[in-house]
Amino acid sequence: MTTQSIPFETLEIPLSKGKLIILFVGSLLFVAAGFWFIKQPETITQTVAMPPAILILAGYTSLGFFGSCAIFIFKKFFDTKAGIIINRNGIYDNSSGVSAGFIPWGDISNISTMEISKQKLIMIEVINPEVYINRQTNFIAKKASAINHKMYGSPINISANSLQYKFDDLYYTLRERWQQNTAAR
Repeated sequence: MTTQSIPFETLEIPLSKGKLIILFVGSLLFVAAGFWFIKQPETITQTVAMPPAILILAGYTSLGFFGSCAIFIFKKFFDTKAGIIINRNGIYDNSSGVSAGFIPWGDISNISTMEISKQKLIMIEVINPEVYINRQTNFIAKKASAINHKMYGSPINISANSLQYKFDDLYYTLRERWQQNTAAR
């Protein structure tokens, strides 16, 4: 029995420098708010009925999370590689600070969408999630992948926020290519 090969055209989706700038500026604004919460909680508590200790904790949380985001986004701004490459072998994810790298079609068990705090994500469920968690070399990225897996069932999620591509188009393209590949096996 011969298997018919499916013609896979390689699709390279570049990072959007404009979107990255907006994300970077937004992260810096949250970092600034975190500093304000830490340095002057009493000025905020005059208008909001909240204990200063809670504001200080929120400030440190904002500094840590959005400071890390700003660092990842800043590095991505100088990245010249495509954000996503889809070809006959699989997906190469370079879209974020927690990018999965190369994901062969055979490793994928499902592709779905999820919305978390009005943020649309494409969830790439894989057969061996630990491989993708352990592939992360940065401590923060490794922890983020492990948390994603525990909370949402997959260490790999892709957002179109940093890409020159619409979310729905990316999702349908990934699903179609994955289904074509699994049908060809």
